[in-house]
Amino acid sequence: MQPTQDMFRTLTEIANAFGIPGEAHSYKCLKGGNINDTYDLEMRENGKTKSYIVQRINANVFKNPDEVMENFDSVTRHIYNKLRRRGEKDLRKTLKVYHRSDGSSLYTDNDGNYWRVISCVYDATSLDEPTLKTIKNAGLGFALFQKELDDYPIDTLHETIPDFHNTPKRLADFWLAVEKDEAGRKSSVIKEIEWVKSKEKYSSFFYDLFSKGKIKLRVTHNDTKCNNIMIDLKTGEPLAVIDLDTVMPGFAAYDFGDAIRSAAATAPEDEVNLDNMRMDFGMFEAFSEGYIPPLQNILTEDELKTLPYGAIVMTYELAVRFLTDYLNGDTYFKTYRDYHNLDRTRAQIKLFESIESQLDNMLQTVERIINE
Repeated sequence: MQPTQDMFRTLTEIANAFGIPGEAHSYKCLKGGNINDTYDLEMRENGKTKSYIVQRINANVFKNPDEVMENFDSVTRHIYNKLRRRGEKDLRKTLKVYHRSDGSSLYTDNDGNYWRVISCVYDATSLDEPTLKTIKNAGLGFALFQKELDDYPIDTLHETIPDFHNTPKRLADFWLAVEKDEAGRKSSVIKEIEWVKSKEKYSSFFYDLFSKGKIKLRVTHNDTKCNNIMIDLKTGEPLAVIDLDTVMPGFAAYDFGDAIRSAAATAPEDEVNLDNMRMDFGMFEAFSEGYIPPLQNILTEDELKTLPYGAIVMTYELAVRFLTDYLNGDTYFKTYRDYHNLDRTRAQIKLFESIESQLDNMLQTVERIINE
């Protein structure tokens, strides 16, 4: 998207509404997010420029932007206060939310769009193509995020997307889609439907553990792609976790599993050549070696030892969601070609099978890390 004068005026208007010092100088569109529109706005004051991240919240996805920002603001403030109390000098380890004079963290434009301003994490980059070293640091970063929020009052968190990782609910929605067959596609995906049924046992795996008191709800990120953590350009160490709109109560294994599903896959999630899709065990091992040690005194033994099942459940859930959308006529996920959601489904099934075949080795690796 090319910069335009209209957008520059809008961003300037937003900066003024938040009382950002200086004059708007330039902006650029940032790619990477699939939901919100994100811009890097440069403000100039006394001959110096400073960047601010300005985002338009997608109210079609996040029905209650006020609740999103309550979570976002309180979680980042919680981490910031802990960093200050410890005497941490590098405050790039969390984001800062800017507020208007009335205390609001949102600005609504004339078209009804919701906007926010957050801090830019300087001298850092996101992990679009992780290596063994950087994925280990990503694991460390997500673990530290979890650790910092261990004492956060979880009852105060809003559920910004209801039932987002409620796998039993996702499965129920799937069977409803099969029954209705609104797009008339059921007959062409009988094999995939049978696969979903054959793996149903995984859908309630963590809810069963939770009902037995073996695991607990945590403050979780719920979108732990490795490009949602900023890495110091000089040291390679993890800094702030970003994209906090889906911070909600959840299971630690879901955060762990979604990171493995996305970072350890050897092909894109819509890969057509299924021979290219598998889980890279080395990437799993590297992420685990970063993630587990900081949380050994935080997570319970049952939580730690069942982390690998998170990768299975999250991959199963996404396959189910893609196939549900295909049966419904592609109404949720953006598609860019015919059969796109079906391609995504089959790629996730292939990834699932690779993960499941390596489960014993994954469990042994976690056990080794715990005992080191």
